[in-house]
Amino acid sequence: IGEPGTQLTMRTFHIGGAAQRGAEQSAVEASHDATLAIHNRNIVNNSEGTAIVMSRNMELILNDAQGRERARFRVPYGARLMADEGDTVTKGQKLAEWDPYTVPVIADRDGTVQYQDLVEAVSVREVMDEATGITNKVVIDWRQQARGSDLKPHILLHDGSGTPLTLANGLEARYYMSVDSILSVEPGQKVNAGDVLARVPRESSKTRDITGG
Repeated sequence: IGEPGTQLTMRTFHIGGAAQRGAEQSAVEASHDATLAIHNRNIVNNSEGTAIVMSRNMELILNDAQGRERARFRVPYGARLMADEGDTVTKGQKLAEWDPYTVPVIADRDGTVQYQDLVEAVSVREVMDEATGITNKVVIDWRQQARGSDLKPHILLHDGSGTPLTLANGLEARYYMSVDSILSVEPGQKVNAGDVLARVPRESSKTRDITGG
């Protein structure tokens, strides 16, 4: 196959096989003994009392005793925070951690869960995880189904009597689900702000092609 084949084999040898992205970053540790400052702080405590990052661009800043900035770390949405503003941290101390393989969908308010257009065998099905043996409800591609063309699968938060909750921006607390989303809550379940409603797998965690494509 000539030239293209040579390029492919060389590319494979240079890049390596499918284990190229094995070590996804999942935590931030302090690189110095310092005082912690938080930029764009937006945090809620979930039902377990864990501080959950609700900001899309929050940064942890390490300042030394003279107030000089020594390090700055970007923390992703949905991360669990292990230290807070003004805390004195030591080198190697874990500051935040998160799941590197999924993006969480997080409740902004306390409320009760209601499924909307999440129909068994049309937009949702039970999938068993072979590694853990746990079954999860996973959103499937409803547009391929005969009766799913006009569905908009989402989770609605209401006040317990069926009235939808409104968010700070004035919109109703509706969380739309994409295909392959893994649902973490059941209908009628009460959730706190900061609780995970669903998890969306990150694209990069899927096994890569042998050519690194």
